[in-house]
Amino acid sequence: MKDQNIVYYDSSSIAVVNMKSKLRRIYCPFMAWCIESIGDIQENSCVYVDEVFKDPNDLLFYKIGGSIYPYSNFRITINF
Repeated sequence: MKDQNIVYYDSSSIAVVNMKSKLRRIYCPFMAWCIESIGDIQENSCVYVDEVFKDPNDLLFYKIGGSIYPYSNFRITINF
């Protein structure tokens, strides 16, 4: 994911820009891999993101299974 920039678009989607400035809009639910265990989600688990949130400080959060988690604990794979 370090080669991508993830931007909040709305509560049901994100925009992803790769290093070549190609843009993809990804709609919920989308698949994400947990890269660091958080709550009851284990590292290397595959989960589905149901909704996307942005806090007042512009930090991105994912709603997964009814709970809210910071996006930095997850990786998404996108083919451009």
